[in-house]
Amino acid sequence: MDSNFREALVTLSRALPAVLFRAGIFVASGLMVIILFGMLLFGFRLAGGASPFAVIVVIALAIFGWWGCGRVLQRFFLYRHRAALLFLFSGRPNITPGLAAAIREVTRFFPAYSRWTVLNRNLRRALSAFYRGTDGFSAQPVAISGGRFSRALDLLAARPLGQAILALAFSRGNTDLGRSAREGLALYFQHGMESRRLARRWLWFSAVGLAFLFLCLAIPNWFFFTSTGAPVEIGIVLAAAIAWLLHQAFFIPFVLAGVSGALLAETRDKIPDPGLCEKLDSLIPDTASSGTRTD
Repeated sequence: MDSNFREALVTLSRALPAVLFRAGIFVASGLMVIILFGMLLFGFRLAGGASPFAVIVVIALAIFGWWGCGRVLQRFFLYRHRAALLFLFSGRPNITPGLAAAIREVTRFFPAYSRWTVLNRNLRRALSAFYRGTDGFSAQPVAISGGRFSRALDLLAARPLGQAILALAFSRGNTDLGRSAREGLALYFQHGMESRRLARRWLWFSAVGLAFLFLCLAIPNWFFFTSTGAPVEIGIVLAAAIAWLLHQAFFIPFVLAGVSGALLAETRDKIPDPGLCEKLDSLIPDTASSGTRTD
């Protein structure tokens, strides 16, 4: 894992502008959340307190508004920066450096949010079929390794692994990203045993990091809100929201860099099996023929 941490740092350095820009967005979002909850507390103080029902309603409205704003940002803005991050992770040769150039490149592959969601959903579906041994994948060496608990972790790690496969697809330089994604999946299915093991470890790292951030924020909030007489529930929800934003800003890029770096190193100079790529046609169609359904 130590060597993979070094790989993760090297991979992360390729996309430093995108990482910093992404971190700035989430930190700014955290400040907005703090301001929102501060306004709620101020309102409760002016009202001389609030009933438990009012606290629940206000918290629910705040969470719904925050979630809605996040979905709007993701649909119209953030997904291209996530794709640009993976594009820079790929280390694709002969690319113009810089975040703006990476965004222009990925916009060619993902002109709309629907294309991004469809391809990611198809990748997760293919990984799920692979781990469960369905659709003819049961004979693959990576699919049959590990017990039930390991396979459950694999299913949970399907999202970062799917993103790493996208970085591998970008590195192959094909004009059709669907074909590159099939080749990346085939390479992972054939040679990705070490990447699969490391993805489980990065999943634990991500979960521990989120729990650590939450505890670091929730414990002080508990004492602060208790001492001021404000509803403690608001402090706990605030801690959860800020912890999630900090986790997205600082832990997620590191996890994606670690998994992507491991997969790129493990599959370097390998040739995908044409028969396996053909088998993946039904799960990962060509980009041009992908549906436009949105999530």
